[in-house]
Amino acid sequence: MAPVKPIHPATVHFPIAFLTLAFGLDILHQLTPALPSFLTSSLPPHTDLTRASYYSLSLGLLTAIPALVTGVQQAVLLIGKQGMYETDASGYGVTMRTKVKALIAHTVANDLVIALSTLVWYQKRNAAAATLLGKLGVGSVGTAYATYQPSLWMVVLEAVLFVLLVVAANIGGSLTYVFGVGFAAGGGGSSKKKA
Repeated sequence: MAPVKPIHPATVHFPIAFLTLAFGLDILHQLTPALPSFLTSSLPPHTDLTRASYYSLSLGLLTAIPALVTGVQQAVLLIGKQGMYETDASGYGVTMRTKVKALIAHTVANDLVIALSTLVWYQKRNAAAATLLGKLGVGSVGTAYATYQPSLWMVVLEAVLFVLLVVAANIGGSLTYVFGVGFAAGGGGSSKKKA
């Protein structure tokens, strides 16, 4: 039986990019009234910003599915092959492996980002569908109204989710490049890499 190719590191780039774009566009939309006019005159209309944010968020959530599936597969292989615990330096007790702690932190952070991003997506979709303009898929011309306009709580949450996404990606990078997870099935990083 051939070993399973660890493809999780290759599947994470699209959800990170789409979610970052979605969060950034909503934050930009919220900050637009405070920006100088020479900058706002160069920006797309509110309807375009909010619609692009909604569809980027949708693509981020869709492309997160393969990342989640392959991440679970990689985690199961890692824990199955190496276990969760190792004997500590004294030789008498056991401690959780550092890479397993990082794996748990990476998983929890990403699950929070995906779950709360799904909530924002759902709320935006419902708010847009509840309006006549939303049903038509257009915003009101000449006003600040936009079809998928985020509420202030959504923008604040997305700013927090952006930070959490960056932290989770950093932990994932450490798992890959420091511990060797994703380079070989089960992440058999050398003992030098573990330090």
